[in-house]
Amino acid sequence: MSEAAEKNKAISASKLAGIVSAVLWILGFALAFLVPSDSPFMWVPDALLLTGFFPLLIFWKPSWPWLVFGFLNVVIGFILLVATFLPVETLVSEMAKARQQLTEAKSPYASVFSETACEQMAHVHTHLAKQHSPWTWMLVGIVSIIYGIVRMIKNTIKWAAAKRKTV
Repeated sequence: MSEAAEKNKAISASKLAGIVSAVLWILGFALAFLVPSDSPFMWVPDALLLTGFFPLLIFWKPSWPWLVFGFLNVVIGFILLVATFLPVETLVSEMAKARQQLTEAKSPYASVFSETACEQMAHVHTHLAKQHSPWTWMLVGIVSIIYGIVRMIKNTIKWAAAKRKTV
């Protein structure tokens, strides 16, 4: 195959990966508005949004982005899991305590913990706890890490075989 044909094939593969990713992201974003928060399928929008990165990561040759992507998703999933167990009243009362301490210290940052900010944080907490399944994030993260490790082992074996041939 000529160099030009290989380049055209690579360009078309990258375009296809971009299109598939965009379609998955659009579907995930649209479903986030269509699926009610009490639905058993509330995990689907996040799953589509996260798996939308897979075509781009597959097209990209290095293995380490899979590990980073997976690790970050597991961390975010853990934070979402903690949010489901953290009572919103505790969050708001701790923010009020922080505002009081910063006000007493005459800190300009006390306004960050205003009553309005506390109410907004309560809404954010409720949204995160109800509309983002931590298990989806952690599962996608674990799958990404496993795939990244397998791909890294495969690439290392290929590299070692190529090095052996040159020696």
